[in-house]
Amino acid sequence: MRWNRCIAALLPVWLVASDAFGCPKVSGLPDFNCDGQVRVVVLGDSLVSGYGDSDNGNKGGYVLRAQASLPQATVENFGIPGLDTVQLLLNLNKAFRGTSYRALATALDEADLVVLDIGRNDRWFFGVPLQTFRRIKRAEALIKNRVAERAGNAPLVVAAVLMLPNRGSQGPWVLELNQLLEKSDSPTAPADLRFDQVSKRLIGADQIHPTPRGYKALAGVFVSYIKKLYPSHVRTLRPDLDEDGLYDLFEPSVFGTDPNDPDSDDDGLLDGDDPDSFS
Repeated sequence: MRWNRCIAALLPVWLVASDAFGCPKVSGLPDFNCDGQVRVVVLGDSLVSGYGDSDNGNKGGYVLRAQASLPQATVENFGIPGLDTVQLLLNLNKAFRGTSYRALATALDEADLVVLDIGRNDRWFFGVPLQTFRRIKRAEALIKNRVAERAGNAPLVVAAVLMLPNRGSQGPWVLELNQLLEKSDSPTAPADLRFDQVSKRLIGADQIHPTPRGYKALAGVFVSYIKKLYPSHVRTLRPDLDEDGLYDLFEPSVFGTDPNDPDSDDDGLLDGDDPDSFS
């Protein structure tokens, strides 16, 4: 079982230092699914894949830069040029059925945080922003529900507020989509990764894709989010009411400890500092 592998993998770490816990933290970052690693998966279009990032051969973009700043995490880029929300839903269904996109399914099953940075290409199919917004929410629900079925618990899924393009009518269209996303923001379904805060002056000649400086600015927003707002969401969604250093959700099922007792085996050590308390 996944939980048994989790315990076996993490015990040697706990014996070294409490600050290095796989659950709830890995080198200071929350381990949302308590599997001993922090994995971030980014889904989106050519802006996610890094088109226009001439410093890196038109690929990598802000995801590549974020990985360099977050060595304690795995940050995976599943950006596909031209991807829209209709195709995203089709790809997700294929991934979860196992007919294709198997690497994506594996990454989502192991993800702590999933970012949906998508929607801007929908403008060219003459739909309205509300339809795109609804498909983003469907993708979010699909990921949560299917990963929960397959892996035992769902990742945190965040809808990014998109960087605004300069090209014609696409700008106002994306702005309207962004407003819908911002209004939907909630503790359980965050939409507070604000890529729209990056200046449009950092967009390249095609009026859509960032320059290398633009991708660097996006990476700054992304890394700040992972270090600050992501942990804040985790504190809300993964409470530790007995303050023993272990998420309440996983105490009975993963560790065999009591979520209402900080010292389950009464040896004077908090459960999170005491591998002997794990059954």
